[in-house]
Amino acid sequence: MPREKEKLKIMYVVESLGGGVLSYLLLLCNELAKKGNDITLLYGVRQQTPDNLRELFDNRVNLIEVKNFQRAVSPIADYRAYCEVKQQILDVKPDVVHLNSSKAGAIGRMIKLFNFRSLKNIQFFYTPHGYSFLMGNESPLKRNIYYAIESLLSKLNTTTIACGSGEYKYAKKIDKNSKYVNNCVDLDYIDSFVNSDSNTLTNVFYTVGRINEQKNPKLFNQIALRHPEWQFIWIGDGPMRDELSASNIKVTGWLSNQEVMKSIQEYANFILTSKWEGLPIVLLEAMALRKKCFVTDVSGNSEVINDTNGFKFNTVDEFDEQCASIKRDENSYKGVMARKDVECLYSKDSFVQGYSRIYEG
Repeated sequence: MPREKEKLKIMYVVESLGGGVLSYLLLLCNELAKKGNDITLLYGVRQQTPDNLRELFDNRVNLIEVKNFQRAVSPIADYRAYCEVKQQILDVKPDVVHLNSSKAGAIGRMIKLFNFRSLKNIQFFYTPHGYSFLMGNESPLKRNIYYAIESLLSKLNTTTIACGSGEYKYAKKIDKNSKYVNNCVDLDYIDSFVNSDSNTLTNVFYTVGRINEQKNPKLFNQIALRHPEWQFIWIGDGPMRDELSASNIKVTGWLSNQEVMKSIQEYANFILTSKWEGLPIVLLEAMALRKKCFVTDVSGNSEVINDTNGFKFNTVDEFDEQCASIKRDENSYKGVMARKDVECLYSKDSFVQGYSRIYEG
């Protein structure tokens, strides 16, 4: 195990580099590289992966694309990805391998299992970013299978690092040695986009993310249909785009993070209709910008939003009840409280220090 404060050789592995996971890895890789650590990122490309990755990451971060990473289960492609990742681990010889999300987590832990002797001096960590067994679109049988797989893989000498207290609650059931470090946002970066027009459009609700079952575009569309007097913006794209049929919904497609930050400044309201989450960075960003945040009452969202800093709902009627309270003066402080909570609980310094302590043992 590396000595405390020793500069580390750290390898991150992620199957899909985009959205909140990209924001997470971008901050973590860059900050740890600045501290003198040797950082390598193995990643798969998806529709939401920015074209300018090299510009976003610190020049000291070594970026390596895994050509065979793909979202769907494919024995041939997954085996090829296994071989690619294994070879990179053997070549780089890192002190730490940190696996991110379920596909990379499964492949990486299998590599650890079948190459235990040659990799015995490498610490392996895994962050789910939303467990697959929480997927609300799957049958109870499938979710039970996913849970069993996670339980089995957790025994392969890998430490789980949950990205928030909600995910940690589930992680502890699977692996009693699990740890957690809250996701974070870079407040200095976010504040650089704030201007005199920020939060002035009170009739606009926006969200950011992949248009898929997890993000529940059906509920988003139902809310938009109920409120034709308001405009709804979905920043992102995905396979369920056709679900967003209401005439007052605008789908922008994928934007860079800078484009997102610029475009959302005027919008006063953030909405997240997810069926499940890890700890959504897009929500933390909205809170940091003092938006009024409306989120479904599910794990990940509910650990962040409470009665003092936002609004929780699960149905269109519950959303309407929460919206009615916006007009009451007693709720005008919620955006301010949301910002304070981010400053206290989800700071960049705590995030980086938390991971550094875990890696150093």
